[in-house]
Amino acid sequence: MNIRFRAGHVIKRIRMEMAYSQEELCDGICSINSIARIESNKTSPSFEILLALVDRLGVSIEKIIAEVSLEQNRLYIQQRIAMEHHAESNNFVAVKEDLKLIDESIYEKLSVRDQQFIDIMRIEVLTSVEGEILRAKALAEKSLYKSYKEKATYFTDEEIKLINIVLRFEQSPTNIKRAEKALAWIENQNPYLQDNYLSLFLLNGLMITAYLAENWRWVLEVSSKGLQIAEQKESMKFIPNFLFLKGLSLYMMNIERDKGKLLMQEAFKVCEITKHMYIREGLIDTLTQYKIEL
Repeated sequence: MNIRFRAGHVIKRIRMEMAYSQEELCDGICSINSIARIESNKTSPSFEILLALVDRLGVSIEKIIAEVSLEQNRLYIQQRIAMEHHAESNNFVAVKEDLKLIDESIYEKLSVRDQQFIDIMRIEVLTSVEGEILRAKALAEKSLYKSYKEKATYFTDEEIKLINIVLRFEQSPTNIKRAEKALAWIENQNPYLQDNYLSLFLLNGLMITAYLAENWRWVLEVSSKGLQIAEQKESMKFIPNFLFLKGLSLYMMNIERDKGKLLMQEAFKVCEITKHMYIREGLIDTLTQYKIEL
């Protein structure tokens, strides 16, 4: 029977603390090459070999399992913090490197919510770095339904982010309705309990959906609401998009074209101040598409 986690680093630490050499530890149990691979976490020992090793070290298997679990939890927390930091700046190349340390043995022991967080990071890497859109879409739907039920009256943070990601991949009536339901749930919470940062994800997703459909009145409605919240929260990640699409909707509806242009210009200034150049490039593409000169 093979254990489902790599315990080599713990075995190595205990061996060194007890002043055993690799040769002394593995004598009569396994080869020197095997113990070297086990200690470097390149392979997992069979359960029988693990029992023999810990018996020679004079420790219990329970101690090994507890220490491995503790180190895995510590590693997950450390990598999660790193991924959140890198994702905030859209550095998904760095996120890809962070994910390499979260192997399946760690992933499988995580709570559903923590698994969904890892799934979200994997989705962004598949989309932004590897260009695997279909795989990313399939993973988003699979991850969402790990916990989400269609009759749900409550949404976790991870579900809301996944709902928005699923909408990003496919602007179907079902996906739009689900995003609107989640947004309404947030807005109906006690004002002291509302997570407006999560509502920004959904508002941004619905605004992009309206933009893709060229439903400018809907774009104006959603972008205005989103901009108000983003400015209150000082969320510089969202402000440029809301500013720009509010301006674009005014321009395209021929209501207040001059004001629309000013808002779009302001969006570019925010991008430059905050160094969100990847957003700026997207705004330039939109101006080119609609042949608008600022």
